[in-house]
Amino acid sequence: PHLSDRKEIPMDNHGSMIVSSENSCGQQQDSEDGENEIGKSVKNDSQTYYCDLSEKNLREFTLELLTLKCIPFQCITSLDLSRNELWNLPCLESIPNVEHLNLSRNWFAELPKSIGDLTKLQTLGVSHNMLRSSRASLLIDHPGENDANKINNCKSSSSILQSLDLKEIDLRFNQNCAHQKLKSLIQQELPSVHIKMTINFPCPEGAFVGASAAERDPSLLRSQLEPWSTTALRRRLVADFGDKASSPENFPRADVMKRLLQLYQEEAEGSNNSRTTIRASGTLIDESLREKLLCTLKKWKEGWMGKNLERTSIRAENYMILTSPESWEPLGRKKRQKAESKLKTHQEIWDLSKMVMASVDDDFASKYSALAVTHNFQGSPHIDRQNVGPFYGLSLGDFDDKTGGIMVECSARVVAHVNTKNRLGKVDGRFSHWVAPYDATTKDRYSLIFYQTMGKYQKTESAIFDPNFKTEVAAAEVKD
Repeated sequence: PHLSDRKEIPMDNHGSMIVSSENSCGQQQDSEDGENEIGKSVKNDSQTYYCDLSEKNLREFTLELLTLKCIPFQCITSLDLSRNELWNLPCLESIPNVEHLNLSRNWFAELPKSIGDLTKLQTLGVSHNMLRSSRASLLIDHPGENDANKINNCKSSSSILQSLDLKEIDLRFNQNCAHQKLKSLIQQELPSVHIKMTINFPCPEGAFVGASAAERDPSLLRSQLEPWSTTALRRRLVADFGDKASSPENFPRADVMKRLLQLYQEEAEGSNNSRTTIRASGTLIDESLREKLLCTLKKWKEGWMGKNLERTSIRAENYMILTSPESWEPLGRKKRQKAESKLKTHQEIWDLSKMVMASVDDDFASKYSALAVTHNFQGSPHIDRQNVGPFYGLSLGDFDDKTGGIMVECSARVVAHVNTKNRLGKVDGRFSHWVAPYDATTKDRYSLIFYQTMGKYQKTESAIFDPNFKTEVAAAEVKD
């Protein structure tokens, strides 16, 4: 259910929010020339040229682009190729006097080696790409070093970046280049260069509460929002609460979360009910089938001495994952043998679960690639990013009715409580979700999650799939 209108978000060709210049907090304003056609975006100043080829949907860079502008190659000192779809950059030896190169918001997985032809390069911008964190990808490896040199920590020649007279390199917002150790390594290799990086590891102060979902109180609104990416939260501020688009450089996750919680609190007008809850139910499973399954799950639980957690970020007493034979194909020999042995050991659970799934959705019974088997799973707000579509959840045990269901965020202001006790409920785990409270001290709750990590990707649309969900709306028991 989409129970609130969402404001349209201004987006660029990379799916990023467009931040207005007055709201960019000191960011360089977009050049008016960047909006002109190719061949008109050149600034001439004392026989030096600033060439702007940004936002041209380029997938290939060629010298013909510069020829169209009638620019003397030797005079180009600044080249802006940002906001395109480039992953390679040839021909730079023809423009050797470039001092400033902007490659931000492209598709580079590694810095192009042709950068080494720009002997006068001073600033390099490669933010918002897909750079890998290896030395080779960042051009700080030493091509002449052999295995013996590596062992002795010797460097036989300079790296490509070391051979340049760089003053600054911008590596911000590259997901795989966000560790403080990597920044320290690059700074060690390039001691005189100003390195700009977005550091996510270790986590910046205030960015997250709790190291994992297992450590977060599911009754807190912040815990329920924590699984979302900073980009998703930033968009929520704009789309659902009408805030202006903010710059990631000057409004980090901690500030985004603080602002979002403030707006929720203001909207709730001081009450604890900042969101509403709707109730939905899964499909009831045949009693004889679920009794057999519950008996098998109890034997499984009794077979463990203490806790068995294959997913340590989740709070549970036991957590096991079984995978389908079809999913083993890309695995190596040892991993395949391990998965095969585990499935054989717990074949009864797998077979009974398959029968349960087939009784409700025969098509999905042939598609799901993994089965999570848990005992006393509690809270743990999270998002299943590896899933390619919705999952089915079933819970069994002596825990009280109307408790221990799956809570899932349907929209910014609506949360669904899906009753899965003795029922198979369909939920999209790519939305933030967690287990509703129940008595885990004196009661037992077993759960089966049928999910798919291979096959055709399904676009996220609805968080729940019960066409007959109850129309009664209860106040969410959520603390600000």
